[in-house]
Amino acid sequence: MTVLMSEMTWPEYESKVQDAVVLLPVGSTEQHSYHLPLGVDYYQINEISKLVATSIDGIVAPAIPFGYKSLPHSGGGQTFPGTTSLSAETLILLVKDILVEFIRHGAEQIIVMDGHYENGMFLSEAIDLALKESNQKSVKILKASFVDMLDDEVVTPYYKNGFPGYSLEHAAFIETALMMKLKPDLVQQDKIEPAEANLPRYEVFPQQEGVVPKSGSLADPTGATKEAGEIFVNNIVGNYVQSIKKEFNIT
Repeated sequence: MTVLMSEMTWPEYESKVQDAVVLLPVGSTEQHSYHLPLGVDYYQINEISKLVATSIDGIVAPAIPFGYKSLPHSGGGQTFPGTTSLSAETLILLVKDILVEFIRHGAEQIIVMDGHYENGMFLSEAIDLALKESNQKSVKILKASFVDMLDDEVVTPYYKNGFPGYSLEHAAFIETALMMKLKPDLVQQDKIEPAEANLPRYEVFPQQEGVVPKSGSLADPTGATKEAGEIFVNNIVGNYVQSIKKEFNIT
């Protein structure tokens, strides 16, 4: 049986939702340099969610393809054509309403799968509001970004000059490798070029020209491989599954 909520009939969903973990992927539509599509954050978290759900017999809700505003220090900012973002209030209320609906359906085990760096705090607020509104003591909701599930010992060997940090890994080595594994047909490898961002320690509003590299990559994507992507995917999925089983007492 499919793990996708969108492919289930309502009786199939009803028979499963109370006992299964419901996964809500939340991504973004945002520039990812010359070589990756605008839907990277959506595609990555959706595919990872399907892999996780298959391992725990869960349900994957339709992924939300929009996220909070892109910031220069983690996504290149709002100046790139195609980057299409939500306000904090819109994202919070959207996710809150969806979670309240899942709880109304009988879901008691939910995980919000965060695929976009800037979403974090607003997803936490949405979860808090959903729990208060639903007032169901039996409901438990987890939230984790996919980068939270990457172990340092898996990532750092690929960086001979030091790991720049996950916020600067936008459209860089990790995301390029993940897409090579998860959606290889959407990676334009001939357009990959070196990149290095010299961002200040502060942010300026409105965003200044020349702060972010023209390509939109905040760190170097060169050298990324499908093989590295497979290692990252296995690490991420394995840690998600382990965490979900632990928190929801799944054997």
